[in-house]
Parts: sequence; structure tokens; C-alpha cells
Amino acid sequence: MQGSNTKGNLTTAVLIGGLLINHAEAISQTVDKLEFDGTVGIEYGYDSNVVVEEIDVTSSSSDSFLRLRGKGSATFRFDERHSASASLSISDKSYKDDEAFDLQTRLFSSGYKYKNKGYTLGVDYRHASADLGGNDFLTLTQISPSLSFFLSKQNFFRLAYTSIEKELDNNPTRNSDGDNFGIDYYFFRNGLNNYFISSVKYRQEEAQDDIFSFDSYQLRFAYKKRFEVLGYKSRLTLDVKYRQRDFEEAINPTINDFRADKRRTFGVNNEVELSDEITWLIDITHINNGSNLTGLDYQETIVSTGIEYQF
Repeated sequence: MQGSNTKGNLTTAVLIGGLLINHAEAISQTVDKLEFDGTVGIEYGYDSNVVVEEIDVTSSSSDSFLRLRGKGSATFRFDERHSASASLSISDKSYKDDEAFDLQTRLFSSGYKYKNKGYTLGVDYRHASADLGGNDFLTLTQISPSLSFFLSKQNFFRLAYTSIEKELDNNPTRNSDGDNFGIDYYFFRNGLNNYFISSVKYRQEEAQDDIFSFDSYQLRFAYKKRFEVLGYKSRLTLDVKYRQRDFEEAINPTINDFRADKRRTFGVNNEVELSDEITWLIDITHINNGSNLTGLDYQETIVSTGIEYQF
């Protein structure tokens, strides 16, 4: 009788041990499918004309700023075709003198991708909130399904639709719903070492007050190149954008006409890898904003440099 109990206890122990081993293997496989990464950065810059575009406010004065940034992201690969991701980024931009323009932003995003042999389907969710001058400012929610595919090894297309919901805490008449349609084309001259990007985007935004409703289109051309300088790997980006917005739902009483904006943006960015974890960033952006609305015909130049640490 005693021998039978001993044998039963032994069998039970073996079964429990087997379950624990299987459970440990399942956890190990799950961890293997999960990827984490993050970045933190600090940036110092100069802005020739501090502007808050979302509420059409220009300070008409220059100021320097310090920006702290952090981002963490995770990707889970179910198999070769299915994956899901999530990320959280935080930015704190503080001006030396214009504290009313200090901007803190938080962005949470998540997404799902399905990769087939000839195409990739994806859907992304983004939720952003911002404080301006220490007060609640903006909440933005976007949902964006997309389709991307290669026509050849050098030609890549991405088509996306984005549903946009925007809320401005201190100006609810600007709250709006929008639709954005975009096509991006990539020409890889030499893989990721040398390629071109061109894109066309159309956006329609309906605000609570028709005076802030608009239709817009944007054209973008960019060139990206990887090269070495004194043995350090560098990534150069040249970027040109043109955007036109037409506010034709209601006549703006300030000018007794329909508002129309034309915005040209020129950017140069270079990232130098000082080590596997540390990158030195240099960025120059010039904005030429033309408008028939008083006070919104301006130019702005932003120069910044900073360090980013990746872990």
C-alpha cells in the first residue's frame, strides 16, 4: 500500500514538473517574440518667430528653447505575418523667455500589421494630448488603416486613410473632425543608403464654426542618404513641403473674404552616430507661411542640435 502511494506521488510530481517545464517554455517563446526599445534625448534650439499654428498665434519675436524627449515602444510578433506594436512618447519644450508658448506633449500609439508576400495591411491608432503654457491645450485622436507594397525592389507605395478628431480645450469652436487621404512613393536608389520620397495628401476638416473648416492638399519631396564622415555613420535628410489650405465654408470677417493659406517648408536634418547608442542630431527648418489673413503672413526659421540615447 505504501509502495502504491509512493508511486502515485512520483507520477504526480512528474506531471507537475512537466507542466512547469511546458509553461516555462511557453513564457520563453513569448519573450522571444517580444521586442522592446526606447530613446531619450535633449535638444537645444533657436526659433526666429515663435508660433502656435493650431490656433493661428504668432509671437513676432525670437527665442531659444530646450526640449527633453523620451520614447518607449514594444512589438509583439505572433508569427512571420502578424505583429502588434505600442509606443508612448513624451516631449517637453521650454522657451527661455516666452513661457506662454511652453509646450508639453504626450503621444500614445498602437498598431497591427499583416504581412503577405506582396503587400502589407496595417491599422494604427494614435492619441495625443498637449499643454500650452502650463494649461490644457489640445487633444488629437487618429485612426489610420493603410496598404503598402513593392512594385519592384526599387519602387514602394503606401496608401493610407486617416480619420481625425481634434479638440481644443480653450477654443471649442475650433473642435473638428477630419479625413486625410495620402499616397507615399519611395524610390530606393541603393536600398536604405540612398532613396527618394514623394507624397501627396488631401485633407478635409469640418470645424464646429465653419470659419475654421478647410480643404487642403500637401506635396512633399524628400531625399535620404547614408554616408560616413571621419569614420562616423551619418544619415542626411533633405525635405521640401508645399501645403495649401482653402477656408471656403464661411467668409472671414477680418478680411471680408474666404481665407487662403500657402505654406512652404524647407528642412535639412543630419544624424551622426557617435556610438551604437548615442546619436548627434542637427536640424534646420525654414517656414514661409503666406496667408490673406492679417498676421499670418510670416517666416520662421528653427535651428536645433541635440543628443539622443537609444537603449
